[in-house]
Amino acid sequence: MQFRYNAQAQAIRALALGTLSSVAMAALAQVPAQRVEITGSAIKRVNAEGPAPVDIITRRDIERTGATSVNELIRSIPSIDVFDQGELASNSPSGSGTTNLALRGLASNNLLVLLNGRRLPVNALYDSSGAGAAVDVNMIPVSAIDRVEILKDGGSAIYGADAVAGVVNIITRTDYAGLEARIGFGQSSRSDGAEKPVGLTWGMGNLSRDRFNILFGMDLFKRDPIMRKDRDLSSSVDFRRFGGPDRRSSFAPLGNVADPNTGAFVGLTYKDCPPASFNGVCRYDFNQSVLTAYNGADRVSALLVGNVQVTPDVRAFAEVTWAQAKDHFDAHPVPDFFNVPILNDAQRAFEDPTVPGTVLIAGRFLQGGPRMTDRKSTLLNVAVGAEGSLGSLDWKLNAGRGISKVSNQDANYFNADLWGPATTSGQLDPTVGTNDAALVDRLKVRPLRTGEASVDYVNAQLGGELMKLPAGEVRYAVGASYTRESLQDTPDPLTQAGKVIGSIRQAAVDASRNSKGVFAELSIPVLKSLEAQVAVRHDAYANASRTSPKVALKFTPSNQMALRASYSESFRAPVLKQLYGAQEQGAITITDDAQCVALGIPTPCQLNAFQVNGSNPNLKPETGETMNLGLIIEPMPGLSLAVDTWKIHKTDDISAPTIASAIAQGLWSRQGARVFVFTNLNNIAERETRGTDVDARLRLPNTVLGNVSIRNLFTYYESQRTKSSPGAAWAEFIATYAVPRWRNGLSVSVERGPWVVTTNLKSVAGFWDTDQSWPAPVGKRRVGSFEELDLQVGYSGLKNANITFGVKNLLDRMPPFSVTNASSNAYTQMGFAELYGNRGRFLYGNVRYTFW
Repeated sequence: MQFRYNAQAQAIRALALGTLSSVAMAALAQVPAQRVEITGSAIKRVNAEGPAPVDIITRRDIERTGATSVNELIRSIPSIDVFDQGELASNSPSGSGTTNLALRGLASNNLLVLLNGRRLPVNALYDSSGAGAAVDVNMIPVSAIDRVEILKDGGSAIYGADAVAGVVNIITRTDYAGLEARIGFGQSSRSDGAEKPVGLTWGMGNLSRDRFNILFGMDLFKRDPIMRKDRDLSSSVDFRRFGGPDRRSSFAPLGNVADPNTGAFVGLTYKDCPPASFNGVCRYDFNQSVLTAYNGADRVSALLVGNVQVTPDVRAFAEVTWAQAKDHFDAHPVPDFFNVPILNDAQRAFEDPTVPGTVLIAGRFLQGGPRMTDRKSTLLNVAVGAEGSLGSLDWKLNAGRGISKVSNQDANYFNADLWGPATTSGQLDPTVGTNDAALVDRLKVRPLRTGEASVDYVNAQLGGELMKLPAGEVRYAVGASYTRESLQDTPDPLTQAGKVIGSIRQAAVDASRNSKGVFAELSIPVLKSLEAQVAVRHDAYANASRTSPKVALKFTPSNQMALRASYSESFRAPVLKQLYGAQEQGAITITDDAQCVALGIPTPCQLNAFQVNGSNPNLKPETGETMNLGLIIEPMPGLSLAVDTWKIHKTDDISAPTIASAIAQGLWSRQGARVFVFTNLNNIAERETRGTDVDARLRLPNTVLGNVSIRNLFTYYESQRTKSSPGAAWAEFIATYAVPRWRNGLSVSVERGPWVVTTNLKSVAGFWDTDQSWPAPVGKRRVGSFEELDLQVGYSGLKNANITFGVKNLLDRMPPFSVTNASSNAYTQMGFAELYGNRGRFLYGNVRYTFW
């Protein structure tokens, strides 16, 4: 009962703070809210607020955040979940350098990301678990974005699969005449992490006057990396200085002797270890060089859009988006278990019976040099179509193809078939740096992994007036779509065979599938004050089909107030690799004593093991139910408040058992000293997430300061709980590691003449420092809340020019320390959760010049 009471008290306090911060200065507001067409309906609307909750981030909003990438932009939107491992980690084979969006506490592959209302291909390299099987939004140029519309409601009844959590529709500029150039520069206050954005936008023609318009935009973005060693918090994985654990690696260059049967360390080092590096075993500090705290980036993107007014009632368009990103990642020299010749009698007691005359050591071959990955990714997305009207009938037809390609070229890895004989014979000593260089080079391999994901589609839609009712017109939309997805993921043959020292086994996939969908939607004016939206869609895949309905109501008793409610059903088909992939491995470290006892390992332990994930061709689609209840009020001109409470319940959730659950079920094996834990996919889980969103806006014109605009966005999670298997009890994860109860974004802008001053305050709640479910263990520490204040000043008083200066993280706040992050190599091990970064204060300036 105490937990329930505390949760409610926290909810009340946080909700009050999130809303009152924007409504306290309401007395002088005078300007009505902007009205826009929103995502979430195929029927055109004239009013801004429909039956479904939608966040709209305008181009002006984007410019005032100072964001140079979509990844930075989403940090100012509290409803978007942040787990920024792709930009922080440089040693993830499929994830480094990418950014995926997530919503409502669900995985990124539960959120549908659209570009101008049409699908995009997913990132071509992703894990066999399905993690990362989403659009890499780093490939979308920020300067080309006109607005972002976030549908925070189940969208399968309109858009089909993948819209369980909602839809993010990124809408680009399409009608612009002139020539505009942009250049900027930014750098941290510690003189690293420099960013250099350059952009160009050109357009000509006017649809109404010239019957055509052409728009071309190009962005170049270069960012230097920030090294872990250059920030105090991440400079060492020996976190005892913060009261945390010593997580320096036991794969040390001088070697730790291991029991050949269990892999447990026996208390001996292969070579003498310096006292400063010894703590139970010889240690290696992998944060003191090579690894990045914030990845570098080298990106170029372009957009070309052409519109032709064929007749007064028909418009045709063609759109091409192209982007390329190049990234270089370094990881530490090769670690592994090596068999090496016995050096003394103490080691002889632990002779490996399978390789006589040798002992097994956990080592790291420094002479091999840092493992390097050069990643190149490209996106090509082409769409053509036409839309128009025929009398009262509206129609649209479009087709497109999107291709995402990624290649990872690795270096300084070793051929296992050659490596083993070289170390066991003593020909190569992995604990020294004086081996014959020619021999070392002969043992090396350069694995190449390539991937290509594509999506082809044809969409057709009709709409118009169905009939008239006393309260108004019943409008409808019907549509059909055909989609083909394909995926080719081809690791190097040695990597597929698990024969690359310093890497993990990766599986090849070559698969495709077709799907068809039809939908219908009605907008019904039941009363003058009551609008209903009814929609249904049927999607058919080769191995499954699903019908998804939606019903929504909006009741407007007065011009100052509206109520909305909706119920929708959604589904997500398994991604191709979940169905047709094979087994993949990932390195893990097991430190839980109970798990070690189950594995027969002496405690206390720090066991280096391997997690094995695998596909399942019998997976069913995940299904979800979403309920939303909202209130919108405009008590006076210029002041508006929208509050929406929501609940999503998913069944047949595709999930893998946790490490602890797999060990408890006996899903593990041992091959010599190597322990493998099997967490293959299945429809075993149930998931539920509940919360509240608040969007408060206030505009105060003609004050002594100027025109003042205030917006506060607030998201509060009441619950994020799961069932790991049928019949299992609910496990609550809210307020545990990287799952904060609330996020808040407060923006205040003041416009006076040519000057605009904007401040953005982003706040994230604290959490229990554990990734285990409630109740939190007795004595478990808490990670504190985090706030970051940004300031931007813009000046447009020069002819054709706009100049902006800004400071992000003005107060130079560093993230709060997390033992959970420090303890597990499932995370970045930089000492803080992936909800934020440790870049610190960042200063930037931008100039935009319009030639005509």
